[in-house]
Amino acid sequence: MNSYLSGVLVGDGCRYLAKNGAFSVWIDQNNRNLKILEKAKKILEDSGYKTYHYKIPDDKQRVLTYSKKLYIEFGNIRENLIEYFEKLPKKEKMEFISGFFDAEGTVTDRLVIYNSNRELLKSLKKFLEKLGIVCYIYRFGKIFGLQIYRKKSIEIFKKNIICIKLLFSVNKHRGLQGRNP
Repeated sequence: MNSYLSGVLVGDGCRYLAKNGAFSVWIDQNNRNLKILEKAKKILEDSGYKTYHYKIPDDKQRVLTYSKKLYIEFGNIRENLIEYFEKLPKKEKMEFISGFFDAEGTVTDRLVIYNSNRELLKSLKKFLEKLGIVCYIYRFGKIFGLQIYRKKSIEIFKKNIICIKLLFSVNKHRGLQGRNP
């Protein structure tokens, strides 16, 4: 599976086995994040999957595909998530983080990836530190956040992890000005 797509799916993806035996996998995004959805849709279609793109309530849109293969592959990734990530080659780890950040990340005066899986965030932190990125894991209620707030670390992250949220960010804090793709 494409590493960017696996990151988006781990962050915002769902899978469902219907009573009629239909295997489905989908990604929901807010209307303001449609570029993420469009990229995921293109990856799915380039991989041979037929997709369905439609609006859902709460100012969101969904890209859905019916595929037993993708359903099983996504399930296996989620079941062995840390092992999956740690076995990826360096470039694919960066692509996974890109997709995961697009799904779970926030851009303010810092970069934060929110998730309830602390072990996954620890694994991401370990990899990012090898790239020279200083980051910290904090607890936010029932979830955790992997925070990057040092200017130099943000620059290294932006150079190595190409995220749609960073490309289109209009935030001017601490060097987070968006870039034109």
